[in-house]
Amino acid sequence: MPRWFWIPLVVLAVVLMFLAGPGTEWINSLVHTDSFRHEIEARAGAAAGGKVEIQDIEFSLWRGIQLRGLVTKLATPQGTVAAKIESVNCSYSLLELLRRRLQLNRVTLVKPDIELTQEAPSQVATPSAEGKPKSHASSGQDEQAPPMQVVLESGKITDGHLTIRDAAGALKADFQGVKVVADTGGLYGNGDASGEMSIAKIALPKNLAITDFSTPFKGRSGSMEADPFEATAFGGKITGHYHLDPGGAPSTLDVNASDLNVGEISRTANPGSTPTLSGSLTLQSTWHGPETGKLTGEGDAQITHGRLQGVAMLNNLGSALHIRGLVDPALKSVTTHFEVSGGTTHFSHLRIEAGDFDLTGDGTISPDGQLDAEMVMTLHGGVMGGVPGLAASLFSRVPGGGGSIPFHLSGNVSDPQTNLGPQLLNPMPAAHKAEHLLEKVSHLF
Repeated sequence: MPRWFWIPLVVLAVVLMFLAGPGTEWINSLVHTDSFRHEIEARAGAAAGGKVEIQDIEFSLWRGIQLRGLVTKLATPQGTVAAKIESVNCSYSLLELLRRRLQLNRVTLVKPDIELTQEAPSQVATPSAEGKPKSHASSGQDEQAPPMQVVLESGKITDGHLTIRDAAGALKADFQGVKVVADTGGLYGNGDASGEMSIAKIALPKNLAITDFSTPFKGRSGSMEADPFEATAFGGKITGHYHLDPGGAPSTLDVNASDLNVGEISRTANPGSTPTLSGSLTLQSTWHGPETGKLTGEGDAQITHGRLQGVAMLNNLGSALHIRGLVDPALKSVTTHFEVSGGTTHFSHLRIEAGDFDLTGDGTISPDGQLDAEMVMTLHGGVMGGVPGLAASLFSRVPGGGGSIPFHLSGNVSDPQTNLGPQLLNPMPAAHKAEHLLEKVSHLF
C-alpha cells in the first residue's frame, strides 16, 4: 500500500500507546491539551518521515478515537504527497489494549483529500533524534514497556479524493468519490489484504472521464490484483484486469471496451475540431507499468457504424473525381492493430471500409500528433467507371472492376495531408478534355 495510507494508523498507534501506558486517569486531563496534541504530531511525523498536524483529538474508552483535521505532507519515491483528512475514526479492543496489543477493529478515513505531485522528493522537515520532543511518560517507563503490537482488522475510506499531477503541476488523473472497504487482518501475518473499491469519477487530461469504476482487489507482500474491474465511459462499458508482481517487474493492465461513442470522445478531447469521426468503438489492449505515467502497450481497435466528416483530403478528392461517396463518407468498419511506446503510436493493418472505397495502410503518430503513413486507396468497381479517364489511368486495376492507388499521408491528425494531388496532376497534359479536372484539382490541392 502507498506510504501515505499508513499516516493515520501511525497517529492512532502513538495516541493509544500514550493512553495505555500511564493509565485511564490521564485521559481527561491530557487528551485535550495542546501539549499532548503537539507530542502526537511530532512523534507521528518522525515515524512517518513527514510533517503531521492534527486539529483535534477525541477519545472514549468505549467508542474509540477520533482525529479531526489531520494534515500531513511527506516525500515519497513517487513524489510529494499532501493530505487533508476530515476525520479518522477508530474502534479498538480494550482488552487487547491492556495486554499491550493494539487491535484496531476498524479505521475509517472520512473525506481524505490526497494530492500527489510527481517530482523529485522535496525536503520535508522531520524531527531529528536530538530534537525529539519530551514525552509525557517517563523515559524509564518507555524503556521498560514492552513493544506495542498493532493489528488492523479492517479499514474503510468514505468520499475520498486523490489528485495526481506531474512536476509542472499539470493534471494527470483526478479520482473523485473514492470508497474502499478492506479486510486487513492478514497484513501483519502473511501480508494479505483484500476488499472492494469504487470510484465515482476519474477525470483525465483533455476532459476525458471514466465513471462508476468498481473492482474487488487483493494483495500480498508487494503484489496487487484487481480482477475484474469495470466502469462506464462515453456511453459504453470498460472492463479489465490489473496485476502487479513483487520484485519490481512492470505491472500489467488489460483494458477492454465496448460500445464507446467515438463522436463524443472526439468532441470532448478536441472541441471545435473540424474533422470528426463518429461510430461505436470496441477495444482490446494490454498495457505495462501504467502507474509510471509512461504509456507502453498494444492492442486492437474496431469502429462500426461510423462516419468521417470534415476531412478536406477526402472531400476535395471526391469533388475532383466526381465520387460522391468520398465526401463525408459513412464507414462500415475500421480495424487496426496499434502499439504505443515513448509517446509514439504505431498502427498497422489499418483497414477502413466505406461504401465506395477502402483505405489500408501502416504508419505512426508522433507525440505531437504528426502523421507519417503509407496508404492505399481502392475504389470499388461501381464508382471506378465514373472517374475521368486520365485520372482513372493512374489507378491499378483490381478484381471486380475497381482500382487502387498508393499515397503518402502526413500532416497533423486534425488536418491530414496527402500527395494524391501531385500524383493525379503531374502526368496530365495542360489541355484536352481533362482541363476542367486539372484546374479543379490544382485549386483543391
